[in-house]
Amino acid sequence: MKCIVAVAVLATLLGTLPALAAPPAPVEAGKVFVGPQGEQVAVVPVTPREQKKFLLRIQGTGSVLDNLVLPYTLKDWSSPSTLRHNYTTQWHGKDYSPFIIVGKNAELHFPGGPGNGIAVQYDEARSQKLKPEEVYAQHQQQTQSGQLAKLMAFDRKAEETVHDTAYAEALQALNTSCGTSVAGVIDWTTVTEPFLKAQKISRYCVFPLTALKSLCDVSEEARTTVKARVQQMDCRFGAALEPALQGSRFVWTTTPEASNQEKAATRYFKKNL
Repeated sequence: MKCIVAVAVLATLLGTLPALAAPPAPVEAGKVFVGPQGEQVAVVPVTPREQKKFLLRIQGTGSVLDNLVLPYTLKDWSSPSTLRHNYTTQWHGKDYSPFIIVGKNAELHFPGGPGNGIAVQYDEARSQKLKPEEVYAQHQQQTQSGQLAKLMAFDRKAEETVHDTAYAEALQALNTSCGTSVAGVIDWTTVTEPFLKAQKISRYCVFPLTALKSLCDVSEEARTTVKARVQQMDCRFGAALEPALQGSRFVWTTTPEASNQEKAATRYFKKNL
């Protein structure tokens, strides 16, 4: 009986003790920048500041980045004459810098937005109202749910699809100009994962397509020749630039190290078609 009473008294005493406070969020007061159409980016420093880590929350862009609180690293690319800060995260396994400060100007970039980004301005009132602890809590929730890890991890299939789509669009433009139905693919067996992360594959693959399109745009003879000679245009990567016409199939073996690739493709077509 005494034991039961003692336990009851102890429970009562513990119940009257104040709950232990949660440790403070490792963030400091942040800044909010606002764009012309209500776009916003909240920049919240993570402590310790010397590690140059930040949380950014982008809103109002209508893009996939909206309301995500991704971890960023500040990369200082400043020169003696010009300040340049890139806030860089991982997006599908590659470095991505949607927020850039150049001199006194701040730029916000996002998927589907203008290529040169939009200008955003520091907003004092919104910055004062920003609660960095709430931004941190949102980041924690998205981290624990696995949402951020999925978006930050490299997705090779998705990356291939982006370049396949760009290649297909260039093929369609060629076919429209040449009056053809040329098909083509990128040979992904020649593209390693590190290479895919580092290079814009479709950029190098479309050079012969745009070269042939330009020839068809100005020459009826070129259109007639392409219709008769070319049915397939494939792209692969190798050690050197080596275009080759194999029957009705054209194989464009390319490398980022080669210069003036569209001109090289034009010369090849003029000589070999």
